[in-house]
Amino acid sequence: MGTIIIFAIITLVRILLAEGRKPVPDSVNISREADALAAQGRYAEAEQRLLRLLKIAERQGGPNGIEAGICLRRLARLKAEAGDNAAAESLLQRVLSIQEFNLGANSPDLIQTLDWLAQFSRTRGDLDNAIALTRRALAVRAAAYGDQDWRTAATYNTLGLLLHDKGERESTVWAFRRALDLREKHATDPNSLNPIEDQKELVLSLNNLGIVLTQEQQFVEAEPLHRRALTIQEKILPAESPDFAPTLNALAEALWRKQDYASAEPLYRRSIEIQEKAFGPDDPRLAPALSQFGRMLTQKQDPAAAIPLLRRALALQEKSAPPDSLPEALEPLTSALRIKGELAEAATLLRRVLEFKEKHLPPEHTGISITLGNLGWVLWQQREYLEAEACMRRALAIGEHSGDGGATFVATQLYNLGSLLRDKGDFASAEPLIWRALALEEKTLGPDHISCAETLEMLGSLRVAQGDPKGAIPLLRQALALKEKAFKPNHPQIANTLVNLAVTLPQAALPQAGLTDAALAESAPPNPASSDEPEQLLRRALLIYEGSLGSEHRAVFSTLFHLATCLHKKGRFAEAEPLYRRALAISEKVWGPEHSETASTMGMLAKLLHATGDLTGARLLMGRAYNIAARTLGEKHTTTLDMKNTLNALMMKLASSQAN
Repeated sequence: MGTIIIFAIITLVRILLAEGRKPVPDSVNISREADALAAQGRYAEAEQRLLRLLKIAERQGGPNGIEAGICLRRLARLKAEAGDNAAAESLLQRVLSIQEFNLGANSPDLIQTLDWLAQFSRTRGDLDNAIALTRRALAVRAAAYGDQDWRTAATYNTLGLLLHDKGERESTVWAFRRALDLREKHATDPNSLNPIEDQKELVLSLNNLGIVLTQEQQFVEAEPLHRRALTIQEKILPAESPDFAPTLNALAEALWRKQDYASAEPLYRRSIEIQEKAFGPDDPRLAPALSQFGRMLTQKQDPAAAIPLLRRALALQEKSAPPDSLPEALEPLTSALRIKGELAEAATLLRRVLEFKEKHLPPEHTGISITLGNLGWVLWQQREYLEAEACMRRALAIGEHSGDGGATFVATQLYNLGSLLRDKGDFASAEPLIWRALALEEKTLGPDHISCAETLEMLGSLRVAQGDPKGAIPLLRQALALKEKAFKPNHPQIANTLVNLAVTLPQAALPQAGLTDAALAESAPPNPASSDEPEQLLRRALLIYEGSLGSEHRAVFSTLFHLATCLHKKGRFAEAEPLYRRALAISEKVWGPEHSETASTMGMLAKLLHATGDLTGARLLMGRAYNIAARTLGEKHTTTLDMKNTLNALMMKLASSQAN
């Protein structure tokens, strides 16, 4: 999520001294000494001077006098500078009481004290009190100056931040819209005393509202706000000003979230370049842009480019940020490592995050459940099923305990746990979990949401796994319809479902439902008159993959393999052979010549050569495939045994033909 840009300027309350009162000479000297000591960081000595001043003030005007309030306010500022916020807040409470006693509960002189107290409440996590204090400050200002006073914009910004922290989305947008409206009116005032600063404040409000709208996925409105902010800055700032960075980051994120990666990337690069020139390459202020850029590249499925950026962001945050912010830096890196397949390091980092959260958060905190879910996924991919399932079940239990607010998370955990059980072969236990996930997604996200398509596709795969490919077909067609509605026609997600449907249709048409493509190709006699739909689906998928992912992507390999198998089954050997060979070339490049995928492709090509009568070529390829499978999968693996039997049959047939 983007960071809300709030530059809340908290200044001291100015309360005029009572008319006719002048500080005694001793007070003036003590006051100067206190200021000098505070400037040197000698807070304890400065505090002693201010306490002496407080006694003098209380003797002159009483403990509730204006002079005592001024001294208490100075003490509060000193305590805040020394890092003792609790003492500072307690002193400010006394200041507020003195102001109310002397000036009344609705005096505008209370506003800045209320603002300051609200900031302290927010810092210690009491959002309700902070919001109440800020609303009171707004009410006091409106009573004193009217509800169109432009200075109220800063308080509305503060209120927006507090409401955002509390998760009150609609109220957050309202507060930021109100701040923007006031800023816009003041920015066009010809009598403004500082028009450049007014334009900067307008940029702040534009970005605040834009970031919240981006978080609400209202990209159509968010993007123009950030572009307008950028246009204003380009008129008032030097070309290399680091003040561009927050706007560039916010605009880039709005574009990223709507998957316009090509437009977002140069904005992130410009933000990083500007900040490197202004602050140096090791400045912690670079971390937000580096992290956002890295997360975007992760979502773009480019983990190789994302990981260096995320490592750099993590290093900067580890050097400067408080320890409780490190999980936010570690988790994006683990996501990129997961996609790249560096699962061991991802698991190590996630264990580190989990250990930290379990030490600092309640056991039922949603932050713990999120990390458990991520760790469970990584362990599942590493085939560490026992620990993975334990993590997922614990994450699911916490999510279910959190109520309706965690419904989307619960749906994800149900889906992942069901997928794990499917991989373990426990299809009967997996399917009810996936149906529960679908019901939650349809309820919380709507029946046309893309997540429902993925879940429908998973249900289709479970139907196939349990020997019911006919039951899978309507689920896969429904998933395809949802994806075609949600994505552009050339989106890879559509191609994924096209391939799954194409592979399932032949299985549904045969009595031996549930056979693999390889088994179908070998067991079914050539039938050129069989349905053309699988071939059409695969050719469409191949065009999408080649256009969006490149001609050597592993998805292209898989689709070529399925299309070759489809043509092989139909007896169109001349068309199938070049597709097998192209798939084999991609496999050797992507996975290497000694990988099990390479062996499987070699094996199918060998069977095709056998069918065309090229026994010598078939024997040579099958021999290579068998040797690779034996090394990578083991001698007793079903694929290896199948290849061994086929190789023996080929050798016997070849020997027989040579004897004749």
